[in-house]
Parts: sequence; structure tokens; C-alpha cells
Amino acid sequence: CVFLAPSSAFAEWYAGGGIGLSMPHDVTDFKGSSGAYNLTLTDFSPDNSFAGGIKGGYYFDQFPNFGIEFNLSFSDPDVDKETITATITGTPVGVFNGQASGDFLGSADVDSLVSYGFLAMLRVTDENAKTKYLGIQPYAGAGFAINVLDVNKISVFTTAGALIADTSGESNTSVGLLVSAGLNYILNDRIKLYSEYKYKSSNFEYDSLDGTAKYEFDGGESSLLFGATYHF
Repeated sequence: CVFLAPSSAFAEWYAGGGIGLSMPHDVTDFKGSSGAYNLTLTDFSPDNSFAGGIKGGYYFDQFPNFGIEFNLSFSDPDVDKETITATITGTPVGVFNGQASGDFLGSADVDSLVSYGFLAMLRVTDENAKTKYLGIQPYAGAGFAINVLDVNKISVFTTAGALIADTSGESNTSVGLLVSAGLNYILNDRIKLYSEYKYKSSNFEYDSLDGTAKYEFDGGESSLLFGATYHF
């Protein structure tokens, strides 16, 4: 197995960063509640956005295929106006106050999504990458991320575009799955260029976003980053 082949490579620390594209997955299972009031929304799609990140890690001396990594990533998954269908039971409060079940337009102004990731890493060794793959070094990681979603406001409109109401802002934290896969290109003993795919999942719960109403929903994000790392 190439990933587990022995290597004479020494242990190494690394640090670097990259930029690229965030591609959020649909927001699903959106629910709201307050007392006897319950709300569900159909799925909706956040916008693609700029993404960036930094990372640092360590590969072990005795097992140079294996390592650990910490990474920090950020994006801005706003939601432009799009049609949502609301199912309302009970007496609605907050942004849906006075409304009945039906179609609306919804948008979200997100200040940031910041993720703090912790990964166990597996890679082809430098030696094998140089001798067998023309300096190209596959790697993969799996672990978890602490995701912080800072929402400035959520807005609800009639289907004609008239504003019904805005929420206030709130930040919430969620822990979810994080996986990555990428390719390094070894420029020299110190510098590598990389392209990397990441996927992370999340579930957020907000209790101060809209008065007495509490909201929860599931989300996910794929991202593609290009960058460089320095190894020492």
C-alpha cells in the first residue's frame, strides 16, 4: 500500500493557507417554535462565496504517513431572496406574526461562518511522492469542526417583494463532521502548493434571533481551496 509504505522522511511541522470557493449545501429541516406556535420551512440554498483558510499540523517521526492538523476557515453564505413555503400552526410570533401558511420570499444576511477544524491526516510520504508521482502527494483527513455562524438578520417578504419583518442578529456554535482530501505539489523540501476539497456538516439552534421564537436547522458546506504550505 503506497499510503503505508515505509519512508526515510523526517518528522515535520507545517503551516500555510489558501483561498478559494465556498459552495454551501441546502439548508434543511428548518423549524421554529414558541409555545404552541410551530413553523417549518422548505429547503433553501445559500449563495456561493469567497472562502479562505489557514492550517498547521505535524507528521510523526516513526509514522510519516500519519499526522494531525488544526485549520481555520471562513466564508460568507448569504441567502438572496428566494421562494420558501412556510407551514404554520398555532399563533405565529416574530417575523411571521400575523401570517398564515403559504409561500413567501426569504433572505439571510450572514456576517460570517468560521470553522475551527481538528483532523487526523493520512498522506503519501514525500519520498514516494517524489520518486513515484512526479512530486504530487495525495492526502486526506477526517475529524470534526467547531462552526460559528454569525447571522446579521433574516428577512421575510411577501411574494410580491414587500418586506414583512426582519429578525435581529445572533451568533451560534455547532460541532459537526469535517473531512478533507487534497493534492500537494512538492516544489522543494520546504514549500508545497496544494489544492484541497473540504466538507463540513452542522446543526444550528438560535434562541435570541427573533424574540421568543427558537429556530433550528441543518446545513453543510463544500469548499475548494488553493494555497501553499511551509514545512520545517
